[in-house]
Amino acid sequence: MDALQMAAYLGNLQTEMKARGRSEEEISRCVGYARTLLRSGLPVLFDSRHVRKVLQLDQIRQQAYHVFFLHQRGKLREITAPSLPLKSRQRWIAQHILSQLPVSPHAHGFVKSRSIKTNALLHAHHDYVLCMDIEDFFPSIPLDAVVRVFARAGYSKSASAALAQLCCHRDVLPQGAPTSPSLANLIFSPVDEELAALAGQHGAVYSRYADDLTFSSDTALDRLEPAVHDVLQRHGYSGNRRKTAYFRPGQPKRITGLTVQNGSVRIPRKFKRALRQEIHFCRKFGVFTHLQNIHAAKCVNYREYLYGKAYYVRMIEPEEGERFLRELDGIAWPVYYL
Repeated sequence: MDALQMAAYLGNLQTEMKARGRSEEEISRCVGYARTLLRSGLPVLFDSRHVRKVLQLDQIRQQAYHVFFLHQRGKLREITAPSLPLKSRQRWIAQHILSQLPVSPHAHGFVKSRSIKTNALLHAHHDYVLCMDIEDFFPSIPLDAVVRVFARAGYSKSASAALAQLCCHRDVLPQGAPTSPSLANLIFSPVDEELAALAGQHGAVYSRYADDLTFSSDTALDRLEPAVHDVLQRHGYSGNRRKTAYFRPGQPKRITGLTVQNGSVRIPRKFKRALRQEIHFCRKFGVFTHLQNIHAAKCVNYREYLYGKAYYVRMIEPEEGERFLRELDGIAWPVYYL
């Protein structure tokens, strides 16, 4: 919103409040509150009733979620997914509020211009790499921490509580809501800063992609892991010791699912081989017969599933990804996939 639009909005607000017989003190307070939010590029939401009206919450069930499990980068994740009407409201919050708030430079997941690739490249030229995992990352973040995010952004206590309730399930961040990654980045930011300072004390660099922590250095990092666990525990998180990996010079390194070796970042060969095989069988036998052969004849979104994998490859290895995409374009897809 530019200066003219802001002035027009505030003028209309002042006129409307006067027409309703509000006191000059109340008008001044509300106009100042709105001005602060608008200057930060944030939508004006005065209180819980206003949140309810703007987001039309009377038309949805706020705790409509379903749970399923997903294998992702070698992890079995429990996904608590919101209903479509609830998800649309959460996306509005993510787009209009959370995306306007500053994020730690150490966070590479779900941040514009950063990715799984930028995260791995940061460590590609170092001899020693320590990879750690936060256990139950999203469910470790409570409702009151989410309320504080909106309060720090400038929202009233009432509006902050209403927005936070809309982003939480059973008083924690749900893994599956579109607001959860951004909220986790914002809430974990002080811990990121502390871990980066700790890494510096050990001559290392630090980055985080969602719940994956990576430290790298040209000197051994043997004494760093216990100190990281201490920091996490102090802030209410737990490191998953079973998923800790320590790589030494000469070893191919695996960072957030990517293979890092000799300064380059690549997709693991196993992943590309499996995708190449699926494309080959689809072209040789046809999509329907191939799905029957693997006992998945009713597999939904199979076309999107394969294209998603190809786009993932292209993000890391552009030429290889383009080859996969051309091969997928050449498949005779059944009508129900078009």
